Amino acid sequence: MIITGILSVAMILASLGLGILLRRLLVNSLKKTVLDNWITQTVGVVVIAVPLVLGFLGALALWNAPFVTQFLDASIFRKTDLLIGFSWQLVQSLLLAAFGIGVARTLRAITIRSIGESRVDINMRTLIARVLYILILSITGFWILSVWQIPIGIPITVLGAFTVTLTVAFQELLKNLVAGVYILLERPFYIGDQINITSGMITYVGKVEDIQLRATKLRRVSGEEVSVPNSFIFDNPIINNTYYGERRAIVAVTLLQADFSQEATIHNILEILKNHDAVMSKPDPTVMVAGFVDDKIALEVRFWVTTGQVIDISDILYELHELLPQAEIVVREPL
Repeated sequence: MIITGILSVAMILASLGLGILLRRLLVNSLKKTVLDNWITQTVGVVVIAVPLVLGFLGALALWNAPFVTQFLDASIFRKTDLLIGFSWQLVQSLLLAAFGIGVARTLRAITIRSIGESRVDINMRTLIARVLYILILSITGFWILSVWQIPIGIPITVLGAFTVTLTVAFQELLKNLVAGVYILLERPFYIGDQINITSGMITYVGKVEDIQLRATKLRRVSGEEVSVPNSFIFDNPIINNTYYGERRAIVAVTLLQADFSQEATIHNILEILKNHDAVMSKPDPTVMVAGFVDDKIALEVRFWVTTGQVIDISDILYELHELLPQAEIVVREPL
């Protein structure tokens, strides 16, 4: 009895170990292909299940071989054809669902990558990939229905009633979906652009990481990720900071009139700007007097920078501070 128990446990562990080994070899091989990780892991689970089932049957045979033989006999299956049929349909449905999701994810990734080589913009690539994703999932759903021999009219009727219910109950969600499709088609900004969205006292500033059907994900300058509903973007003005690839910067410099020389001070500031790599030569940098307050004079320094992302003009500020150590230096643009 003890020996039989030990052999049974050893057989199950051996089958499990064999399954894990086969899964590792298969998954490592499939990772080098275009298949999505979802379908790779699903195939890996199936590979583990096969030797594990055989191991359980072998362990059970050690305890009661006639029972296993009788269980595997065709007559038993004929008596339980209804249960077996249901189980087989269930297994088919699960495999089809896993396969469909894996194929959909794989095609989505391939579409985004392959269409990108033809210079189609990323918004359109994303839209096409998601349409294919939904199409594959829909085909998979109808395929599963055919496994259960459900007439197509039933799910269509249910879907119609469900759609009416959703339209009434989830108007805001549908509004976001429509706005998401509009953003992908109209392309007011692209993935990778830095945008400002302002509504009253609410302002979102960040780099566009993804445009989903319900919300757009932004990576803020401070590092956080924020999901902005597409309807909010649709209803409010959008400032695309990276559309033209260059931006204007304005620095306010306030210093004592005694420290100001109309020719020397302005000339030295312009020299700093002209010698800085980030500052564009055209349009020309300018320095103008913005006003007088008591014994102080306010200057406005304007220049354009070549970067299309968040502008870092710290080096320029340091050089201006070294030139005018007693002056107040404040960045006005970009904020």
